[in-house]
Amino acid sequence: MYKFTLSPMEIEEITGYQRYTYQQRQLRCHGIPFTTDGKNRPIVLRRHLTANVTELPKVDEYVETEPNFDAIYGKTTKESER
Repeated sequence: MYKFTLSPMEIEEITGYQRYTYQQRQLRCHGIPFTTDGKNRPIVLRRHLTANVTELPKVDEYVETEPNFDAIYGKTTKESER
């Protein structure tokens, strides 16, 4: 049934997440193209993955999920040495 696309179980195994939104975030951050079905589940073509991919590293390990608002508003935690 899933000859050309990954099954939902394979996507869950590769991304490490059960929630569709988290799966989509993982796929986006790793540059893997996908589309969604009517239930917002990601659909990934097998040709977009390299062979022998077992699990993608978690994006949260490398990227902050929230912006640094202090940097945006010009506030810093350290005093500048002038």
